[in-house]
Amino acid sequence: METSTFPSEPVKPIGTIAILGAGPAGLLLAIALARRGLSATVIERDVPPDIAPRFNPDRSYTIDISGHGLKALRHIDAVAEFDRRMYRFKGLKIPGRGTEEWTLPGWTGSRGDILRALMSVLGRYKDMVAMEFETNVEGVNPVAGSLTSRQRSGESIVRSFDLIVGADGAGSTVRSALQSQVPGFTVTSKSFPNYCTMIELDNVGERLDKHYLHGLSTRPFCVAGAIRGDDGPDSARWFCAIGTKDRIGFAGTNEARKFLQDRCPRVLEFAGDEQVQGFAGRTCYHIGRSLNCSQFHAEKAVLIGDAAAPYPPIGQGVNGAMESAMVLDECIQDAGSSPGSLPRAAAQFTERWKPEADAVSWISERSLFENRFHTVRALATSMLGLSIFEQAKSAEVPYSQVRRQAERLWPLWAR
Repeated sequence: METSTFPSEPVKPIGTIAILGAGPAGLLLAIALARRGLSATVIERDVPPDIAPRFNPDRSYTIDISGHGLKALRHIDAVAEFDRRMYRFKGLKIPGRGTEEWTLPGWTGSRGDILRALMSVLGRYKDMVAMEFETNVEGVNPVAGSLTSRQRSGESIVRSFDLIVGADGAGSTVRSALQSQVPGFTVTSKSFPNYCTMIELDNVGERLDKHYLHGLSTRPFCVAGAIRGDDGPDSARWFCAIGTKDRIGFAGTNEARKFLQDRCPRVLEFAGDEQVQGFAGRTCYHIGRSLNCSQFHAEKAVLIGDAAAPYPPIGQGVNGAMESAMVLDECIQDAGSSPGSLPRAAAQFTERWKPEADAVSWISERSLFENRFHTVRALATSMLGLSIFEQAKSAEVPYSQVRRQAERLWPLWAR
């Protein structure tokens, strides 16, 4: 008897993907792709997170991961790893506004903690992801899908990919390439009077609950939070970000102490002499910049995280970055992973994520440090149960919806 045979479906080739940047967005995307059987090459200029310092006292601040970040971490099944490595986040204690409780899973820690947790999850898929640390990308051609990188050995090589993902932060090389090489791709920049100086708090003891972020003053805007110390969960280290509308600097320790005593005396309750001395010489960073891209993709390149849309801090930087990686993964799943499908997935990503990123930028521009009108407005709307900052933490409410709800209160949120 003859056996009939039927033509089988042709196997579609799988496109090649490069991810520039091994920050929270880049690592989460690599994990998400690997979970669906897609490989990627991750290129990072710095050393691996497990040998890098967990925090930088000059710039480290305590990051809280809540709604949007939680949604992204659930997408890659990383909740248990974050439970193991970081403090559970339970909410915000804010002067004059009481406590905003957070009842869902959430965490606080340093950026280094987040990267180490994600690298641990990535270890389950090490055969799917090629990690290239201490590798500098010297040039990107988004039209051809090629990039030039200088390896740790010093060798310079050129490679081509079907999709180059810029997850390389606010100073993105991929974004610069899109802006210079793709007609119609534009970037608009804004600058706001937002500055930040860090101080470590070494005299906290048990006086502050390490599961909360604590507002110590509103003008200047001071928020303190704990990360796990090197000796385990009971050895908390506390950092306080002091946000000002002007760049601050001090001639010496006495001048710095007077500033703290006059402007945010509660900080001195928790900071010893050595930490005040360190604060006096610390760099005051300008963190009030935002960039708006006309789109997040073009040709064979796409931008996620801060590479797509850096904005002043409102507690959504890492959360939004990880969610953007999740959304790109979903777009690739929907559009397909063949070489011809990946650019279509990138276009879908712009359509889905740009309204969300624009909304976070819009919200952040209305929450500037030491702006009296912004502070009063936030307090007034919070008393009415319309706090856009609290709503922005919810994974169930898109950022764009939070913006639309606020805009209905025009002219209160008009500027």
